[in-house]
Amino acid sequence: MEREIPQGWRGIRSDFAHFCRVHEAVSVVDRLWVLLVSRALWGLAIYRFGRWVYSLQRPYNYPFRALYQAAFEIGRRITKTSLSVRSRIEDEVWIAPQGETFISLGSRVGRGSMLFGQNTIGVGGRSGMRGHPQLGERVIMCPGAAAVGPVTIADGAVMGPNSLAGRSVPRAGSWTGVPARPSKVEIEPPAVSRPPRHFAEEQRMQPAEPFWPAFRADLERYYVYFDNPGFLTKLRVAVISDGAWSMGLYRFGRSLRTIPRAKPLAFVLWTLYRFWELVLGLVTSVSIDVDAVIAPGFYVGHFVSVRIGPGVRIGRFGSIGQMCTIEGIGRNAASSAPVLGERVYLGSGAKIIGPYKIGDGVALCANTVVAADVPDEGVVMGAPGLVISRRGSGEFIYLGAGTGVRDVLPQGIAQQGA
Repeated sequence: MEREIPQGWRGIRSDFAHFCRVHEAVSVVDRLWVLLVSRALWGLAIYRFGRWVYSLQRPYNYPFRALYQAAFEIGRRITKTSLSVRSRIEDEVWIAPQGETFISLGSRVGRGSMLFGQNTIGVGGRSGMRGHPQLGERVIMCPGAAAVGPVTIADGAVMGPNSLAGRSVPRAGSWTGVPARPSKVEIEPPAVSRPPRHFAEEQRMQPAEPFWPAFRADLERYYVYFDNPGFLTKLRVAVISDGAWSMGLYRFGRSLRTIPRAKPLAFVLWTLYRFWELVLGLVTSVSIDVDAVIAPGFYVGHFVSVRIGPGVRIGRFGSIGQMCTIEGIGRNAASSAPVLGERVYLGSGAKIIGPYKIGDGVALCANTVVAADVPDEGVVMGAPGLVISRRGSGEFIYLGAGTGVRDVLPQGIAQQGA
């Protein structure tokens, strides 16, 4: 017997209550935070509305169908989720606030499942054998995990980061790789974010991090790709670079976090910070927790679905691409967060989830999933990742002429910009 799919206002209320439970949001302020930051919740609300609309008899549902189509097209651009109204998303399904999730028509997501973002659950398969994924109950899809084609994922299965269920997963437990195979170690998903508590409380004992010196070092990572840039060029780069916006906001938050201020002023500044955190999260899909510690000279090369969680420590001159996750696990994520050395490069889709130590000069290839500590100058590839060489990140991180780190730009870059 198929489980009833929640729809309409009843389904929206149920989803909101479940999101609040997952995020441990109890107070009115905490619940408001969940409502504001959870783009995926908005996507689910549009999906529940669409299920209600298509349950109405024709022709009475035609005006509502037009309204739903408009809401879906606008919503998928804002929420970064695309949830087909012809899919089956059961109750108590949670999708990470950052969203970036695609669920195609005919797919099923069972009750109690958790999708941590950058997930694809879509139609596929060989010619004549195409079909739709069917996820059981309490399935966990870690960041970047995907299920494509006529596959079934058993109840209680955990799909590791960047794994692909290209064939059915017959039992519960941890699965990883492309295609997904049983994992020798238990996979833990990233920690779930909690409502912020930083407004006007006493500052922790941390070294002061003034805004401008650190942010200026971040901007220099963009300017080195230009040949003697003038003021207007620098201004243009700062204005149009989504990564620069995100780092500017992060540096502002760190200055609030580490430099004591009078309580009334601190409350106003924290409120301003949280507002712009919400706005830039919607615009750039970059989420950098204010309790991450990132040394100056950090470069966000692309702006789609980047997540750096609390407690993460990153050394000088790091670089990160799109669809990357660096985060701790468990309820206290900050105590199990990764520690990255200097000049660490993360290619697009790379994931570091858990208490791993990444040495200086490490390069992670695209879609790499770190599964162990990485030595200095290691180049890591695969899911789970393996050290394939000790050439380091010098070919990927440019710090300017005379620095000893990739001194020469490829021909034409200096004139065109990076």
